[in-house]
Amino acid sequence: DAAGQGAAAVAVVPALFGEGALSTFETVVRRQLPWVVGLWLAGAALMSLRLALGLRWVAERTSAGAYTVNHYWQRRLSELARRFDIERHVRLGVADLLDSPITAGCWRPIVLVPAALVSGMPPDLLEALLAHELAHVKRHDYLVNLIQSAIEIVLFYHPSVWALSRRIRIEREQIADDLAVDMLGQPQRLAKALSELDRFQFDTTQLAHAAHGGNLMSRIKRLLRPDVEPVSWKMALPLMGLFAAGAVFYAHAAPPAPAIDAAAPVSEVSHMAEVAQVDPVPAPAAPAPAAEAAPAAEAAPAAEAVPAAEAAPAAPAAPAEPVAAAELTIPAAPAKPPKPPKPPRMLAAAPAMPALPPVPALAAPAAPAAPPAPPAPPAGVQSYHFDRYSSPGRDGQRSGYALVHANKENITVSAAHQDLSKIDNARRAVKGDFIWFRDGDKTYLIQDPAIIAKADEAWVPANRIGEKMDAQGKKMDAQGKVMDELGRQMDKLGRDTEGKAQLDMDRQQRLIERVGRQQEAIGRRIEQAARELGDDPTPEKLRRFHERQAALQAEMAPLQSQIAQYQRDLAPQLAKIQAMQAPMQALSKQMSEAGKPMAELGQAMGELGREQAKASREAERTMKELIKDAVKSGKAVPAPSA
Repeated sequence: DAAGQGAAAVAVVPALFGEGALSTFETVVRRQLPWVVGLWLAGAALMSLRLALGLRWVAERTSAGAYTVNHYWQRRLSELARRFDIERHVRLGVADLLDSPITAGCWRPIVLVPAALVSGMPPDLLEALLAHELAHVKRHDYLVNLIQSAIEIVLFYHPSVWALSRRIRIEREQIADDLAVDMLGQPQRLAKALSELDRFQFDTTQLAHAAHGGNLMSRIKRLLRPDVEPVSWKMALPLMGLFAAGAVFYAHAAPPAPAIDAAAPVSEVSHMAEVAQVDPVPAPAAPAPAAEAAPAAEAAPAAEAVPAAEAAPAAPAAPAEPVAAAELTIPAAPAKPPKPPKPPRMLAAAPAMPALPPVPALAAPAAPAAPPAPPAPPAGVQSYHFDRYSSPGRDGQRSGYALVHANKENITVSAAHQDLSKIDNARRAVKGDFIWFRDGDKTYLIQDPAIIAKADEAWVPANRIGEKMDAQGKKMDAQGKVMDELGRQMDKLGRDTEGKAQLDMDRQQRLIERVGRQQEAIGRRIEQAARELGDDPTPEKLRRFHERQAALQAEMAPLQSQIAQYQRDLAPQLAKIQAMQAPMQALSKQMSEAGKPMAELGQAMGELGREQAKASREAERTMKELIKDAVKSGKAVPAPSA
């Protein structure tokens, strides 16, 4: 009960600090309280400034003019978002001043991708990065990160907060990786994408409070070798610090425990001791008198986490070297036992254990993923397909338009997601071609043939480029199927060879570690015997030392024989591993050759994407002018209500 807990805490704290010391500490703190509060306010102000600068950085890069819309990748992002069951519309922007993709926004999320990645990374790898970003959107990591930053402002002075916060961010990225892999089905694909991203990145510090970050190489290793990460003992220290501070203040706030009468029965005194000793942790030092305990705190890693898109195709760069699936290594043989202090004459050091030969890495190149499925139209609009779809910037809440033809299935839309149902209703209600647009809360229609003809003409250059991109995309899909088949073969071969080799290597590793521990123990005993000699040993001590040293060296001899035998057993295993690598190297060479045409196709696609973006901006400008002229001339009429 609460009284028992208070008694326990009061019993523990005096034993640790003493009532006098605690009272003195409280007095000093009360005197310095204005300074303490002032320092806290100054630190909180600096941390708030840091957060404000980060939010401003995000606002600048997510403003309408800071990025361009890539319609091809916007479609692919929307398709990935539907596969993630994300109901909100996720925008995609291509920006120049970034070195990695980021996700920002709580209610209207946006994924910003560096222009260098769009034009230089293979589409399937860029799609893997976008899947990671969408995982952040699905988990609302941007909002969680803001809340975490607010907590850091209030508790900035406590090192445990920073340790836990760092761990949360690491886990957030790992969870996003796991969600992306679950959706993609190929961890090697995301690992290779992160490896490619590492080539593009610069070592810059970002103040942005966007959902991104994490050590890329550690994430790559985790994807390739998803071993369970043990709980670090370092995390126990900050948690124990938090617990100790809480126990001190709780005990100080609790009413003083009733004094134990000297004549009280022994059973009552024993009961109070038992209350104080909650989960005691024995310390290596001499035991303190009275009840003494420190509840052990175990650290448990927290969790941490960015979306996918579809827009103008990225020009894939030449395929990167396959990401090596974690190396299979035999740990270095334990060093020779520690050399004892220089003994008197005739003292021989324990013989060194021969070194083991290095084990070559067994590489398992990452297999590229299959081309994505063709995009589907946004939910709720089933009667037609998009020729192009974009969600405008911040002014998109006040305006938008759609170019609709009665005899064509595809339409051109630049409007907010909630306008799609209104456009669909207008298409059902109105016969013939028309332009639908919204100005504030009012919607209008333009059915003048001359204006519609000018609008069609404005989109001709972008449509021609789009046809070229479609043809280029079909070529890339065909080449992607070839690479996908090679990737499946490499993945299967990598699993088979790695599994067989890993079993042998693990067994050999355990044997070597066991012998190494035995040799280390013998080395420590030799060192202890040398220390016992002292600086001025007597002949009798020397005789006993040499006898003991000879006995220990005799124990060391069979261990050296075992190491030699392990080396002989290891030689055929190494030869077997090298033989296993030959088929993988052949497939890797084929993959490299197949990637060259894909790189050329990707570069051409990237150039077409830039041309289409330019043509689309011109067409957008023309559409806005035509709508403005139609309003002035009275050719725009109110749209029929649903």
